[in-house]
Parts: sequence; C-alpha cells; structure tokens
Amino acid sequence: MSEIAYQTALRELEASAEDIRPSDIVTFSEPLRVALNFAIRAGRFSLTEFSEKLGFTHEESKRLAEILVRRNLFEVTRFSTAEETHYQSRLTAMTRPLKRPPSDIWKKIE
Repeated sequence: MSEIAYQTALRELEASAEDIRPSDIVTFSEPLRVALNFAIRAGRFSLTEFSEKLGFTHEESKRLAEILVRRNLFEVTRFSTAEETHYQSRLTAMTRPLKRPPSDIWKKIE
C-alpha cells in the first residue's frame, strides 16, 4: 500500500514543473495532501516530521521534498545539518504580521 501511495505522490508532483499554488494542494491524493497541509500550517518542519506525516521512508520523503523545493513550495532553511534537513513552507499561515484593530473599529462597522 505504501509503495502505491508513494508512486502516486511522485507522479502527481512530477506531472508539472510549475510552482505549486494553494489551490493545487487539494487535488493531491492522500497522504500527500495531509502532509502538505501540515507543512503549510507548521511553517517550519524537519524532514523527519514530514516523513512521519507521509508514512514513507526517509529517502522517499526526501525525494518528494526535493521536488517541492524545485516547485517553490518548500525552501531548505539555514538550520539544516548533515543529520537533519529542515524546511520552511512558502505558503504559511504566519505570513501576515498580527496587528491590533483600530480602537474605533465598532463605529466603522455600525
């Protein structure tokens, strides 16, 4: 089962050379879709964490992550070491700085 899921994920990612957009993620099969949702929500994550979400071997997950780097969804962070590769997703939930709404917001809404 895992080999079939890996081959499906690999085929989906290699089907195009264009950048991956948020709308593309919903079209991927599981477990790739679940792992990409995790990656986007987490923002920063390790290859080990990504591999656990996928349920694939470390080498299989690394190959998928390399494709995702080429397709501009992931980037390798400077925190990576020889033992562990760390990534940052380009489409994270934390891309906007948090601001306090103006004090007169309710007057503007009413």
